[in-house]
Amino acid sequence: MDGVTRQNVRTIYRRGQALGRNAHAFSKLGDSGAFTGHYLTRFDYPPHYTLGDYAYLQPVIDHYKDSFERYGVAVVVGISSWHVLDPARTNLTWCAPEEHMLACEIRLHNPSILFIRLGTNDASSAEVLARNLQRIIAFTVEQGVIPILATKADRFEEAYNQNNEAIRHVAADFHIPLWDFDRVASTLPNHGLMADQVHLTHADRNDYTDPDTFSKGYPMNDLTALFVLKTMLETVREPTYVAPSFQEAVQP
Repeated sequence: MDGVTRQNVRTIYRRGQALGRNAHAFSKLGDSGAFTGHYLTRFDYPPHYTLGDYAYLQPVIDHYKDSFERYGVAVVVGISSWHVLDPARTNLTWCAPEEHMLACEIRLHNPSILFIRLGTNDASSAEVLARNLQRIIAFTVEQGVIPILATKADRFEEAYNQNNEAIRHVAADFHIPLWDFDRVASTLPNHGLMADQVHLTHADRNDYTDPDTFSKGYPMNDLTALFVLKTMLETVREPTYVAPSFQEAVQP
């Protein structure tokens, strides 16, 4: 992250803390790629992962305990970006009729961070995806929740990789964190994808002592998510810069 983005993250975090957001909670916003037990959930079940050389990430897992296994009401199979702020798409079991899924998820889980993984089902145009993401980001920031935009491994849209490029541009324009998983996926066999070319490959466990784990989509997705969360924690814990007084500035 550049300096402007780091400062923006701290600003959003402070707003969220003033609103009572839970510093130990994150939420997920996504489609079927997130609506699976392979996506992050294993870090809430110690028998299902071994960190190996990445044991230094265990404090990150501990800090966000119980958020990894949560699906939430903003993870819905088949959704595209334009569904997110539409109350007609909300889960009426948990949400009020006038609430869209994102407002409902923030109310129910009270997160300080939101992982946004969208774009696979946005087939119309990159411009429409970008506009929808801008609205989602604006709402999330207003709620004092740090939005993290994630790129995707698939190329399911009509124009090759246009949606990932839109996601990157929106993150840069709004100075919010980008989890550029597509860059990691490009190093994996078949871009980390199953035969359907949409969903990520997975392993029986997230065992980072097994070399084969590093060839699978979901385990690498999960590991890089921990890197992102670690960066967020370090960023919000950085002391705020205070300009020196005139007397301090002129002292030899």
